[in-house]
Amino acid sequence: MKVSFLVTYYNQKGYVKQSIDSILAIDKPCDWEILIGDDGSTDGTIDEINKYIEQYPSKIKLYIMPREVGKKYDSVKRASANRLNVLQHSTGDIFCTLDGDDYFCDTEFIKEAIRVFNGNSNISVVAFGFKYFGDVEYEKEITLPASLNNKQVDKSYYLKKLYLPAGGCVHRNCFDNDRIEFIKKLGYFDDNNIVVNSLNYGEMFAINRPIYAYRQTVQSVYNSMNKLEQAVLNVQGMDVDIKLVENELKLCIIKRYSSSILLMFMWRKQILNVLGNDKYKKYCEGCITLKPSICYNILNYSNIDKNEFKNTNDMISKVILLKPKLFLKELINYWIRGEKVYEGK
Repeated sequence: MKVSFLVTYYNQKGYVKQSIDSILAIDKPCDWEILIGDDGSTDGTIDEINKYIEQYPSKIKLYIMPREVGKKYDSVKRASANRLNVLQHSTGDIFCTLDGDDYFCDTEFIKEAIRVFNGNSNISVVAFGFKYFGDVEYEKEITLPASLNNKQVDKSYYLKKLYLPAGGCVHRNCFDNDRIEFIKKLGYFDDNNIVVNSLNYGEMFAINRPIYAYRQTVQSVYNSMNKLEQAVLNVQGMDVDIKLVENELKLCIIKRYSSSILLMFMWRKQILNVLGNDKYKKYCEGCITLKPSICYNILNYSNIDKNEFKNTNDMISKVILLKPKLFLKELINYWIRGEKVYEGK
């Protein structure tokens, strides 16, 4: 068996040593490679990476994505393209992902993952866990519930209720280049999308121990959003996830995002005012590659065609039937607030 470590950077010179050293420190009872994707760094990140390539020329490879000076890029889509680029070059039977400013905080997990994969051909994800660190004043460890430790996890339950970032897992490399090209066209391969995609090909096994140190500031981008913008972002994520799974799992994805769907739909008239023109346009443009897109249809509810209108209303009706109490709660909240802008308080 061979393991591929997929690392992505963009102007993160100060973190290169910690992240790569954390991979080199892992006990690897098999063949291995480190594939590094760089998004056109200009701060010396590439020079730091090359120092490691000089030491391990047969084990570490670098792939640099071109970047036009002065051009504005969608940061999420660029990061996704960077991950997909290195994944496309990987030759491992299993793979791990690492964002350049994070690092692995465990040295034994690859041995354990290989044991699970070798003993269970139906497993596509071994889920460990992660911890927050960095600018926050605390460290918080997150794993799956204790009741799920050292056992196979019902992936339908996971998709409806649970979350781990891709870096806190080890994935079986069980899809081909056609699948990678398909995901490239969608434009998104973020943390949750990576795990959901892997679960389309097998089951999850949980070993509850943090292996991934995730750098988090007190006020992250997501936490700085009001609840309505968070709902928009979540529904856009749902559009991606639905396209990554077979039909029998789609309902699980819808249940996962049901509260965001209802909140976004209920307050659809306020979204433009809350987001502002620039953000509103960004979300609309970000949904183009995802069409048919529920997020796009709600954002443009008064201007969509008859088929899109019907599909959106069918989705809302389905969610109401799935979550009637949640719908009633949001409806009452809307009545109380009237036409005021929803600020997420």
